[in-house]
Amino acid sequence: MRITDDTVLPELAECRFRIACDVSNVLCGPQGCSAVYGPQKGADAAMVEQMDGWMESYALLAKQKYAAADPRKEGTGAAGGLGFAFLTFLNGVLEPGIGIVLDETGMEQHIRNADMVITGEGRLDGQTAMGKAPAGVARLAKKYEKPVIALAGSLAKEASNCNREGIDAFFSILPGAVSLDEAMNPQNAKANLADTAEQVFRLWNTSLHYSREQ
Repeated sequence: MRITDDTVLPELAECRFRIACDVSNVLCGPQGCSAVYGPQKGADAAMVEQMDGWMESYALLAKQKYAAADPRKEGTGAAGGLGFAFLTFLNGVLEPGIGIVLDETGMEQHIRNADMVITGEGRLDGQTAMGKAPAGVARLAKKYEKPVIALAGSLAKEASNCNREGIDAFFSILPGAVSLDEAMNPQNAKANLADTAEQVFRLWNTSLHYSREQ
């Protein structure tokens, strides 16, 4: 078995690929795509071990053709291993997706002029701290010493890792135990987000009030 590029379009050699990559996972091992993303898709421990073995074999095959193939490079495990494919077969460049978005939206100027930065996502967890949008926003905010609050639909135990990435505090917008359908209902989500944001800013205003008195 081998990998060949005999039928690849020659025009690809003239192309440059910038790949938006939001995670730093490698291709194989404990932080590889199978171990990290497999359980999210329903894979049990045996299945994860089997898939990781497939990825290792795939990487060895790729290295026979492309000496620079490196399954240990950060980002190669993104999107189930597509990061490895883009780097190896298209000579692409992996860039933080949030960096591209921040550049295109002029976010730095907005953050520079802000008093507080609020970010968030559906679920705040360990992967968030590994380069996803909220962490990227927080790092930029800390460049200007801005406080950062994150709001999320749910919080994993590993969400505390986000504090090390510049998120000063985070909050779940859910008021209590609810079903997934209730949590995902757009009207409920909008109301829950507004209610939680109001409480955050009440605390913020109170803090400013006492700071002025002192």
